[in-house]
Amino acid sequence: MEMALPASATNCRFSSLFTGYQAFDDARIIAKSDSHVCLRAGSATIEVTVLAPDLFRVGIFPDGRTVNYYSEAVVERNWDTGVVRIEEGDEQLTIITAEASAHIALNTLRLSFSDKHGRIFAADDPELGMGWFPESPTEKNVDMVNPGAILGTPVRVYKQHLPGEHYFGCGERTGDLDKTGSHQLFWNIDPPRGHTALQNNLYVSIPFTLVLDDGRAWGLFLDSTGQVEFDLAREDHERSWFEVAHGDLVYYVFCGPTPREVVARYTDLTGHTPLPPFWSLGNGQSRFSYETAEEVRSLARTFRERDIPCDTIYLDIDTLDGYRVFTWDQTRFPDPAGLFAELRDLGFHIVSIVDAGVKVDEQFSIYTEGRERDLYCKTVQGTDYENAVWPGVCVFPDFTNPEARRWWGEKHQALLGVGVAGIWSDMNEPALFIPLNSTMPAEVVHPGGGRTRLHLQVHNAYGSLMVQSAREGLLQLRPEQRPFIITRAGYAGVQRHALVWTGDNSSTWEHLALSLPQLQNLGLSGVSWCGVDIGGFYGDATGELMARWTELGIFQAFCRNHSEKQTLRQEPWVFGEPYESVCREMLKLRQRLLPYLYSLFDEAHRTGAPVLRPLFWAYPADTTTYALDDQVLYGDTLLIAPILRPGHEYRSVYIPAGTWFHYWSGERIDGPAHILAHAPLGQPALYVRANTALPLWPATSYVDPAASDLLTLLLFPAEGSGQAMLYEDAGDGYEYQQGVYARRTITCAVEANEIRVSISAQEGSFVSPRQRARVELHAMSTSPQSVRIDEQEVAWQYHPDQRCVVLDLPAIADEQELVLCLEKEA
Repeated sequence: MEMALPASATNCRFSSLFTGYQAFDDARIIAKSDSHVCLRAGSATIEVTVLAPDLFRVGIFPDGRTVNYYSEAVVERNWDTGVVRIEEGDEQLTIITAEASAHIALNTLRLSFSDKHGRIFAADDPELGMGWFPESPTEKNVDMVNPGAILGTPVRVYKQHLPGEHYFGCGERTGDLDKTGSHQLFWNIDPPRGHTALQNNLYVSIPFTLVLDDGRAWGLFLDSTGQVEFDLAREDHERSWFEVAHGDLVYYVFCGPTPREVVARYTDLTGHTPLPPFWSLGNGQSRFSYETAEEVRSLARTFRERDIPCDTIYLDIDTLDGYRVFTWDQTRFPDPAGLFAELRDLGFHIVSIVDAGVKVDEQFSIYTEGRERDLYCKTVQGTDYENAVWPGVCVFPDFTNPEARRWWGEKHQALLGVGVAGIWSDMNEPALFIPLNSTMPAEVVHPGGGRTRLHLQVHNAYGSLMVQSAREGLLQLRPEQRPFIITRAGYAGVQRHALVWTGDNSSTWEHLALSLPQLQNLGLSGVSWCGVDIGGFYGDATGELMARWTELGIFQAFCRNHSEKQTLRQEPWVFGEPYESVCREMLKLRQRLLPYLYSLFDEAHRTGAPVLRPLFWAYPADTTTYALDDQVLYGDTLLIAPILRPGHEYRSVYIPAGTWFHYWSGERIDGPAHILAHAPLGQPALYVRANTALPLWPATSYVDPAASDLLTLLLFPAEGSGQAMLYEDAGDGYEYQQGVYARRTITCAVEANEIRVSISAQEGSFVSPRQRARVELHAMSTSPQSVRIDEQEVAWQYHPDQRCVVLDLPAIADEQELVLCLEKEA
């Protein structure tokens, strides 16, 4: 029986505007409630629902299909809609909230939205609107699991594209930050070796876009785990379209009006990034593969002997017995528990790989147990679906089945029991070897524990469901510890379960440059905890490339050096000097920045704000920032503009509005301004926003709270004011959920020859183990005349060569105000 297969990465289906498309015509109201309207247009059911004052859901169910909002992405919650009013006329219906309105034209069904200021956005195209491709039911769209049922033909929504609109997000993408004028395919694949910017779809599919027009933002999320396509004003510069290949089309409209508010509401809908275990924010070292226990020991000792920071060592598939999942090669790793205990004593954590395929082997108990419990994906004939991956012929757990997820989660005890600290979920698109770089055929059956679906209906969720299983398993096995899970594949909402690394990149300058817009768009799509492999996976890095990549990589939320086994080694010391010293100092800077990074994770956990942010995040009205994808904000305090070409140590940098200081020299720049920055090796172009405190620790070889007793607040004062947030907790466990945390606001205000640094009263009951604190004020041309803390004069030091004032504080526990008088008081 022939099936309609998804478009491949190299043969995307670019539909013409009209071929086979039929727009819905007149609609009539068949039901409504306080916050919901149900319409009928021909045989289609269309629903518009208010979920929150700035969030609407639209469901389109053609051809008499049942209304169904089941979702792998959306978090169930009791939404507060606020006061909702429905105004009904002869030909139009308007649903009004405190923040926005949905306008429904009934005579020729069309939807549009407006905010409380009258801005119109997400408006259906007047001519094409919403509709479908109503080809007659044939074998290619018949559900082979339930004969007689119809999977559904493509459903599409056309939206007006306004001249000033720019599209961002779309999850893990190649190419530019701005996706306007592009076609986006959402279908997870393991791309061919060394993918390029022309590769449209990768390992992760998040069909969400943030739209920005003259400083005002809105967003659209199309929730389907099958194939999805966006045409973002490519076919026609006056319209965009959003399509699901099979079944129903459910989309959500986020009304903004700022990028912060759009992403905040999107992560309310799909879930927030959990607080990580603190150790996982340090540097990680990986390779495919470190093949013996002695090689791993030598690696760890070399990091410590060379004083290069590292917290985590990643173990790839060569640690496994014949690549069988959840096993150890007894020859290469005869005593993993003993090895990992040695490494813990040196300050290392171990992360071990878990692939999706289970080797077909009658002597392999995991295989036989899963088969006996009937937990694998099936063929249409009812046999276990088999294909080849690293262990040879394999079967694949049906992660849509809750029982299979529980079973898989329990199996992680084989790793945790010997001291593994985190899980690396890989090959979970799923990636298959027959044919090479393929995935499951569309007709593979997911029994789902009673909710049976075909693979083409759930494909993009497979990786997310695998890491959901891992996270739930770790929470059961180690309930007192926060899980650390890394994934290559996923769908919208994956941020609830795991961090995302962007897969097998290449050791080229092009891929270094590609990583910046890639990480920014992932962050805009809810995945704040993400990173690329530093140095590149395929191919051979050079010393200069590795050093420059490390200069950027230390600012990723996820920091790991990883390479393929057939490449030259790329540990930080391999390339000699000056590259080893550059990598060392950069990684030490990351260790110093960990209290700042952890505070950013607290913000991401609460609000969805990404760690790495495009400049328009903070400056949405500055249209110059829309095309800037080779520099990035690290939180709101730091601006990073890395060198992305060989042999260069100067580059153009755009400094946005406000006052900024060069981190290394203290040079002041008032924006907006285009400048030529000098960035010699080891000193990337890094700028600190004036009056925003940057919390720092001493540089350590690994995350060691005992060695990080001193907390430094680094400030560059300038006229005006600014504020920053500092968050602390135990770094693991869940006491913070009961209020055992410390969150403080640090404000710096400068006026009339006086600098005031205020530390707010602590929110939360956590008692910091750090008993010493220091304030460093940089770019100070003269020594202050006096310094007071809470009206008591205190001692300070002024270093004229560094233009820096340094003073020690009592431990930051209570509300404090520090006042520096720059001239003698009258």
